[in-house]
Amino acid sequence: MNKVDLPVWLQSNDAIMLPAATHSWKPSNYLEKTLRKIHTILSEDNRSVLNNPYGLLQKLEPHIKVTGLLTVICLAALSQNLVFLMLLNSIVLCVALQARIRLGDYFVRIWLPIFLFTGIAVLPGIINWVTPGEAIYTIYSNINFSGHFFVLPTELTITRQGVKAALFVILRSAASLGITMLLIKTTRWSVLTKVLAKYGLSNVIVTVLDMTYRYIYLFLFIFMDYVLGRSSRLVGLETQASKIAWIGGTISDFLRITLEYSQDIQYALESRGYTGIYYSETKIQLHFIDICFVMAIIILGCYAYGGVSHVWIFSL
Repeated sequence: MNKVDLPVWLQSNDAIMLPAATHSWKPSNYLEKTLRKIHTILSEDNRSVLNNPYGLLQKLEPHIKVTGLLTVICLAALSQNLVFLMLLNSIVLCVALQARIRLGDYFVRIWLPIFLFTGIAVLPGIINWVTPGEAIYTIYSNINFSGHFFVLPTELTITRQGVKAALFVILRSAASLGITMLLIKTTRWSVLTKVLAKYGLSNVIVTVLDMTYRYIYLFLFIFMDYVLGRSSRLVGLETQASKIAWIGGTISDFLRITLEYSQDIQYALESRGYTGIYYSETKIQLHFIDICFVMAIIILGCYAYGGVSHVWIFSL
């Protein structure tokens, strides 16, 4: 074919330059970041925590594990022994590491929210203005300050009673949150919901929890296909208006899909004779490690409320 026979646009030798990527505070490639986040969420559910053959909590019978860990949470909430709470947090950390939960994940999920929320909430309680008591540090003294709505004391100090009360709140919160994370991380969700159903939790709540967990991952896979389709059809850079338009359309599509799925699920349940009763057929099979776990819970309870002298094993 001669050059004369070619279309005009194909005869042009001018190079068309795509817009250059610019660095700014705005996210430049939101599709890639979304895909990475979805892959992270999907991979977290399939990590080696549940399949760890050497994990102590993974080997426990689910009914015994749920009962024991809930008992430990109650012990932490009612204990007046500060040493016991420190020991309990150390045990929870060691068990988490033994269950192959990474140290960074543990601190991000437990201690970071504890310091950001619980720590800030209890911070005013350590001064004598809120909790009077024995002073351990003086912030200022012999200063008279009064406002329209409040009057500060002449001497502002940090009290021993306030610090002790703040430590109780922080350690109790950290222990309860850590034990809850261990329970969720080391127990399959389908098994956990069946155990909760046997313990008297409402059938509606258990069914919603079980189905929500399943369909969250289904919608994640669907959304990943959306993002992959969008990213594979893009050439060059998007304008901010096109990004917002696609995000808005995707949200509306997912609202429609959610409504359609909810109707299909309802019809599927009714066609299979679902009457609102959640049947749980899990059987309790005790092993030696379950008996050791129960004994450890009893020892912790005796130490929490009776001290070392009341636990016979410490006197051996």
